Amino acid sequence: MTKHEIILDPITRIEGHMGVHAVLDDEKKKVVESHCYSTMFRGFEKILVGREPSDAIFITQRICGVCPVVHAYASALANDMALNAPPPPLAISLRDLTDCAELLYDHAIHLFQLAGPEYSEAILSKFNRSWIDKAREYKCEYKDIHGYSTMYDLLKALNPLEGQLYLYTLKLEREARKLASLLGAKHPHINTFVPGGIARKWGISETEKALSLIFVLAGLAKLTVAVWEDISKFLYDAVNYDEVGIRAANLLCYGTVDDPESYNAKYEDMDLWGEKRLFTPGVVINGELITTKLKEIHLNVRQDISHSYYEKWDKEVDEDLEGNKIAVEHPWNKDTIHKPQSRDWNGKYSWGTAPRWLKNGELYALEAGPIARLYVSALAGKAVVTSPWAEVKTGNGEIRISLPETKSEMLKPSLVEAKEFKWKVPSLKLEDGTPAINTIERNRARAYCHAYYSAISFAVTYNAISFIERGEVNVWEPFTKPNFSMGVGLNEAARGALGHWIIVKDGKIHRYQIITPSAWNISPKDRLDNPGPMEEAIKDTPITEESDPRSWTGIDILRIVRSYDPCLACTVHVFIKKSNINYCKRKVIA
Repeated sequence: MTKHEIILDPITRIEGHMGVHAVLDDEKKKVVESHCYSTMFRGFEKILVGREPSDAIFITQRICGVCPVVHAYASALANDMALNAPPPPLAISLRDLTDCAELLYDHAIHLFQLAGPEYSEAILSKFNRSWIDKAREYKCEYKDIHGYSTMYDLLKALNPLEGQLYLYTLKLEREARKLASLLGAKHPHINTFVPGGIARKWGISETEKALSLIFVLAGLAKLTVAVWEDISKFLYDAVNYDEVGIRAANLLCYGTVDDPESYNAKYEDMDLWGEKRLFTPGVVINGELITTKLKEIHLNVRQDISHSYYEKWDKEVDEDLEGNKIAVEHPWNKDTIHKPQSRDWNGKYSWGTAPRWLKNGELYALEAGPIARLYVSALAGKAVVTSPWAEVKTGNGEIRISLPETKSEMLKPSLVEAKEFKWKVPSLKLEDGTPAINTIERNRARAYCHAYYSAISFAVTYNAISFIERGEVNVWEPFTKPNFSMGVGLNEAARGALGHWIIVKDGKIHRYQIITPSAWNISPKDRLDNPGPMEEAIKDTPITEESDPRSWTGIDILRIVRSYDPCLACTVHVFIKKSNINYCKRKVIA
């Protein structure tokens, strides 16, 4: 049996600074060992210490230009709680809509410009040539929406820089940027989120502008679902891509989009306003919904550094605001103490930490992302989205999304008609019968999440109209900064569960910790040598490249990685000199 190593570093078409080390079995054509690692040190948590609490809202946005709003949102939530500064209802709706705007561009750009090219005719012609013949014969079920009769035509439209879908969706994605800029004064790095509300007046004229953009983006959502439904069906039916990136359905969702009538930023009410979110918070273990209580989810978060370039820290916080015990590995206790050293696949090999979730004494490597959002909401059946234009219904393992007629000169005629889409919890199973998810379902879920956020945008806008009509136009409430306090802001970035934790002492930031969704997903092994979600998804995955093993480039590994849409700028931030970057370096080891 011959094996060889492959190192993919850096990985392109993600927000960089990530590498994958894998060992491939040439005869069995599968991955037998994997390590995912961050190549740069995270420093924002140290930068924030000693500053004004509200500074965190603006500084943490600079973590990433791809997803700044979600960091502003999480930081604002943490500040609201720590400073006892609940926003007025209209401000909550406007925060929600800004968040939706960012997700509506982010999901689309991932599916058409970042992950999409991996399935394009240009890429398949190099690595999976037999797929091309099958694509020519494969008829698209959703051709009346996206306009392509055969899969070959659809995949050719995904070709980077020249395909019709690649270019057309770029044009529509700008409308989401415009919406975010309308609400945030600019984008990326918005200026309007502050503790206790937003720093921007809002009226009917602004609402009309926002609504016109939302209708265009609803047309984009119809296109996105149609395209990725057909691609998913092709990957299942024609090329048997089921086993690539498969792992047990162990998932984390913090929930997002707050109910303006329920959210009050109070720690003691966290479960109440958490379950009113339009995406329901929850943890799924082996396909079973374990909890939807946001406080329980928060209290059981842990960070492990056994395989990370950090040193241990001392426990400082014994209890939360209600007397619940706080573990030393909890973010309210964690300090960021970096310790650079050489890479050791059996020891420390990543600048990323290993976030885990504790339940009954066991640590779980939970996967974050659109698949987690849909999975939790579908099982919980708590989220209901309604407006005169669009709606979402959840429950019994299903999500139904209704989008309205969308007339616009920017949209093709096939995207005008009102549509209803249905997403179901995947029926995938591991060999032992455990419910599972794979690379196909991660991308497919992102398409449906785009439609879900489109429906939410209509509902949030309708709420804003109602508040304005009632004269409830206040967008900020004053507050008094305490000498000591604690706060946590949990929401959903495009890539999944995002958490900000803050401790304020003497009116300044004493501690600030951030766990991004990519930190969950690309985490290294923990102290028990349990792999992170992406490492687990890569291990044992089949290799589909149609070439000699010595020519393998790791295209299937890259498809798995990009199905998570990792953002390493959110995970690691400060460049270390003399870093050694290699791409596709191989050596025979057996």
